[in-house]
Amino acid sequence: MESILSLDQQLFYWINVRLNIPSLDWFMIFATRISDKGLFWFLIVLILLLNRRRVGGIRPAATLFTGIGIGGVVENIIKFIVARPRPPMAEEHINHLIHLPVSSSFPSGHAVSSFVSMYILYRLFPKSIVWTLPCAVIMSYSRIYVGVHYPLDIIVGAIIGIAVGKLTMKLPIMAIAHKLLSRIPGARRYILSADEIIPKNIPTETPSTLEPREKQL
Repeated sequence: MESILSLDQQLFYWINVRLNIPSLDWFMIFATRISDKGLFWFLIVLILLLNRRRVGGIRPAATLFTGIGIGGVVENIIKFIVARPRPPMAEEHINHLIHLPVSSSFPSGHAVSSFVSMYILYRLFPKSIVWTLPCAVIMSYSRIYVGVHYPLDIIVGAIIGIAVGKLTMKLPIMAIAHKLLSRIPGARRYILSADEIIPKNIPTETPSTLEPREKQL
């Protein structure tokens, strides 16, 4: 374990110090800011909700929202258990470009929310991978660049995010959404489409095709 942590520290120094390009500082700070608390991905949730009739109802927005939420719970539980200090608290002569978060370092919440969102959006809209994957990678990488996470925090965060994404895709999201919305007066009327409120249950055969074969002869 010590060898892994040592390698992790060396990789952090290589990325944070040797690969630092001052002219990119503003971009990396921007990338890390827009993904704080999953802000960028919650914005995608809002866009999907506002365009629900074009994307197949509220399922995409509800699924993404649920995945980000589950990822946040898992991430914070692990942070509490591991309690790894962030780089500025343990390392010297590093590039620390933003305010130090109060939470512990392992795993990266930005990586969790970014990769759970990337995976869910990919499963729902396969072509979205051309922009969701680069966004997830850049936002996660920016956490090392600005000096608040080790590479191992990012790698494990990405793995957790994908695992949570897979779990979320198996959950009965719409059944849960219906139960929650049914408790809010008027919510189902204004948020769910007619098809989602009253699921179509069209029989596979019409009554005429169900007549005894003798009558058709």
